[in-house]
Amino acid sequence: MSENFPRIKFDEEGVCSFCNNDIFVSTDTSVIDEHAAEVSRMFNEQRGKGEYDAIVCYSGGKDSTYTLKLAVEKYNLKVLSFTLDNGFISSTAFKNIETVVSKLGVDHITYRPSYTFMKKLFKVSSTIPIYNNKTLMRISANCNSCISIVNMTALKYALEKDIPFILAGFTLGQIPANTIYYKNNYEFFKESREPVLKRLKEHVGDDVSKYMEISEGLLKSRNSYPHNINLLCLEDISEAEIVNQIKPLGWIQPNDVDGCSTNCKINTFNNYVHIKKFGYSPYELELSHLIRNGLLSRDEALKKLDDQPLKYIKEVKEELGIKNGEID
Repeated sequence: MSENFPRIKFDEEGVCSFCNNDIFVSTDTSVIDEHAAEVSRMFNEQRGKGEYDAIVCYSGGKDSTYTLKLAVEKYNLKVLSFTLDNGFISSTAFKNIETVVSKLGVDHITYRPSYTFMKKLFKVSSTIPIYNNKTLMRISANCNSCISIVNMTALKYALEKDIPFILAGFTLGQIPANTIYYKNNYEFFKESREPVLKRLKEHVGDDVSKYMEISEGLLKSRNSYPHNINLLCLEDISEAEIVNQIKPLGWIQPNDVDGCSTNCKINTFNNYVHIKKFGYSPYELELSHLIRNGLLSRDEALKKLDDQPLKYIKEVKEELGIKNGEID
């Protein structure tokens, strides 16, 4: 982690305050075990009651591929796989999606919002302070906007089809431990996101509601909300082991993305904007967590951070119509 990371301090030996904090250094295995037991209990309780047991947010990347594999092979769930096409997905990632869902024999939906809308959303998220700085400690602004659409679309499908679980492939470095699983509460989420949605509507337009909100009619048609579960947080597995596990499914590493992504070509640009604004990478917290837990070496993490193809930055700038001064 760099010296620009919020509230970080270094001791006389150059060790940072995160490494010196027991909360960040150690994983409470008993808590993980408790969460794993509760997740298994919930699955056992709901399995087979409806058309689908879970909807899996599937980007085609390594983590969501492994999550899909876990849902089908470890937990024996009947899943609906769902991909959001944001207009910048790697062609190799699309091939991976097609190959993996066929290999696992799951139903799949790809949803592509208006490309005009997505480009405008990404331009606004890159050039205007939509989100507060604390929100962006773990994620870039564009990724946050994109994932908001993923979350809302998955929730819509879950409500429409009465699916009890929404599964995603986040790690404990990407999300806090208290969000490994939680009961979805759209009303609370909507209220907490109101200032963000207001700013987005001002700069992007009213179509924001179409992609980032849910109609009252759909909400009132259901008596309960689904649980969100991040299965990957329950697994003690390294990145290399994940790749080895998913290769037999036909998954291959894309060569048109940066070192921190295995599916999205706009990620390099997102990192560039974040570093330019804040002075540190949005992946530092996630990668350092993996290092502290022995799931990634420091050299491997630094190599991932350094692998940011400059040509993609220029290409995305031109595609979104962004000038250098707007980012500055």
